[in-house]
Amino acid sequence: MTRALSAFLWLFVFTALAGTAHAADDAPSKSSLNDLLGNASQAVRSENYRGILVYLREGQLDTLRVIHRYSDGLEQERLVSLTGQPREVIRRGGVVTSILPNSEVVLISRHKRESLLGSVAQFSAERMREHYTVSDMGQRRLADRIGRLVRIEPRDAFRYGYRMLIDEQTRLPLKLDLMRDNEVLEQLMFTQIDFPDAIADSEFEPGYDIEGFRVVKHQAVQVEDKPVSEDAWKPTDLPPGFELAEDGVRRVTESGFVRQMLFTDGVATVSAFIAPAGLRKPLEGATTMGAVNAFGHVVEDTQITVVGEVPAVTVEQIARNLVRETKAAETAH
Repeated sequence: MTRALSAFLWLFVFTALAGTAHAADDAPSKSSLNDLLGNASQAVRSENYRGILVYLREGQLDTLRVIHRYSDGLEQERLVSLTGQPREVIRRGGVVTSILPNSEVVLISRHKRESLLGSVAQFSAERMREHYTVSDMGQRRLADRIGRLVRIEPRDAFRYGYRMLIDEQTRLPLKLDLMRDNEVLEQLMFTQIDFPDAIADSEFEPGYDIEGFRVVKHQAVQVEDKPVSEDAWKPTDLPPGFELAEDGVRRVTESGFVRQMLFTDGVATVSAFIAPAGLRKPLEGATTMGAVNAFGHVVEDTQITVVGEVPAVTVEQIARNLVRETKAAETAH
């Protein structure tokens, strides 16, 4: 959840409510399950909520305090780490401020829309049907709230599966598991949550005195509105269901630019980075960190790196099938 979703997970799962987990008259139809997931996508952005959540990945547990508000068309979020190194992230619309008090550094960047549960916000119920099977697993109780557990299973080896516990009243996901077969790769779970009608502006102010901290600003990826240049790259033979969603460039040095492409199947997202070879330490071949897989190789004077919370076969296929536009045209002829 990286994305977004890149993120976060559970310490303990409460037992199912007796007699409700598989009651036929309570089980939603496939159509209503798709509506439920669509509502969950909206709730991630539009609900006011405040709580404690835990995130488990590769055996490491992080605990966070999260405050989220949507008011007058503006989405705001504040995350405070309660374990490990002190850190705080404040998001106001597309502006993300990360505070690292031990280093006395403030990082400011711009994103289109990237919340803690951002992976849920990207869900497309319509496209999901083609490559995933969605099923109802009944009601569960978590953080003193009743939710419905939905399982999203991939139909092929190019994507992971998900289990999502969706609050019956607000439709906010209370728990999200990233699955490979029956193995949980990552988990995110609220252990405490409430839904206030209003949240004060003061709750989105930094909790640290940042006067004198070094401020570092990162330029966001800029989506181009001009024709593709001769040195542009084109995706070919993508894994089934994946489509190019965004294509932009950003400056990383005075004269160095990186092209970034974002691919999605309506649920999972994969990023491809295309940069001049030698700009950074090259990645050759495959690497894995928890649920995240990456594949890199050098093509002539260009380093291609593809990364995402998808199986290794997916990132490798995308990486090996990115070609320069001019060469793609020559091949077609």
